[in-house]
Amino acid sequence: MSADPTQLSHIEFVNETEREYFAQAMVGEEVAGFLNATTGRYLHGRARQVFNECIKEMFDIDPYTPEGKKAHTRLKRDAWCAENFMKWCADAIIEGRQAATQLETYRDGEEYE
Repeated sequence: MSADPTQLSHIEFVNETEREYFAQAMVGEEVAGFLNATTGRYLHGRARQVFNECIKEMFDIDPYTPEGKKAHTRLKRDAWCAENFMKWCADAIIEGRQAATQLETYRDGEEYE
């Protein structure tokens, strides 16, 4: 199932907030499923590997030389990219779980307006 809002048109929601919670919960589920699949495990593993290699290499360079400064900048950028990929995946899952909890609250009638 996709979190594409156009595919949610057949579901009746109480309001737009409930629709948003549902879509966000679905994104979290999709990301979790992606990370449990072969491609997701590979990409997450590569990101973790790149991050760790960048950190290790940063200790071996002198950032005060022209070559070292250039290498340090590249390593920081690469580590940042890898770290953010992992963070964005984790954020999507966490936010999806929070949205699912909010959706349950809506469905229990505690937040109807």
